[in-house]
Amino acid sequence: MSWDISIQRFSRVYTSIQQIPNDERCVPLGSQAEVRAAISEVFHGTDWSDPTWGNYDFLGGSIEFNMGKPESNNGFMLHVRASEQVVPLIVTLCIQNGWQALDCGSGEFLEQSNEPASGQDAWLAYRNQILGKA
Repeated sequence: MSWDISIQRFSRVYTSIQQIPNDERCVPLGSQAEVRAAISEVFHGTDWSDPTWGNYDFLGGSIEFNMGKPESNNGFMLHVRASEQVVPLIVTLCIQNGWQALDCGSGEFLEQSNEPASGQDAWLAYRNQILGKA
């Protein structure tokens, strides 16, 4: 169980998914090595033992970076199991690289949201309910 975020770059910046035309295609983020380097610049210490699946572990939780195998990276997934302190880092990663972070639960772009942690808050509440935590 995780809070899932899809990272892409489009031909322009969108403020909502409703703006994205049906014929829009993702623009490559860069090579796999370039994308891993960009992630590691923000998420220091990410373990790339498997170059298609990075792991960032810290005291507040973890993030898995599901990169896929194609050399040209058209997007990747984040599987977040962490406190809200990671949200500003995700936003920074996107802004620094011209990427967009789609919250798969809410359908909002994190870097465009006034409350980018709201989806993460909803995920934590759901997780705690399932686990029987108050």
